[in-house]
Amino acid sequence: MRIGNKLISNPTEITDKLNTHFVSTVEEMVKQKSDGSVYNLKIKQCPNSIFIYPVTEEEMISLTKSLKVKPTAGDDDIPENLVKQCMQLIKGPLAHIYNLSLNSGVFPGIWKTAKVKPLYKKGDKYDMKSYGQISIIPVFAKLLGRLMYNRIISFLYENRIFSEA
Repeated sequence: MRIGNKLISNPTEITDKLNTHFVSTVEEMVKQKSDGSVYNLKIKQCPNSIFIYPVTEEEMISLTKSLKVKPTAGDDDIPENLVKQCMQLIKGPLAHIYNLSLNSGVFPGIWKTAKVKPLYKKGDKYDMKSYGQISIIPVFAKLLGRLMYNRIISFLYENRIFSEA
């Protein structure tokens, strides 16, 4: 990796430099978006409040079909393909855990950590600006996020909250 005119090859130093670069990139994006601008979207008033439907075992089976067959694993080192293969055995306890999370409003802290990997995009392979980042989150966090997303989107469409600008 090249930092200025200096070429570095120490993996730890490269990792630290990429981390600093990725963090500064996100901070810059946040600064650009914090100008008070709002997307061109009108939101209608909705007198109904959202009800978070309980997670069912059938929903767990259906949701698992969207998982990849790759051995991708988050920080917990539990691969998606293993969860997909074992879902019939864990669907009950997992649905119970998800329902506890949705009812309490608590997202398990252990699922908040991601593996961040640099991904070469284009350009000079020695230049940090040629790399993007991907975050690999734990599969159980991914499934809980998808469950909540499905409920929120369903509510928004059922109540016709969004209208075209």
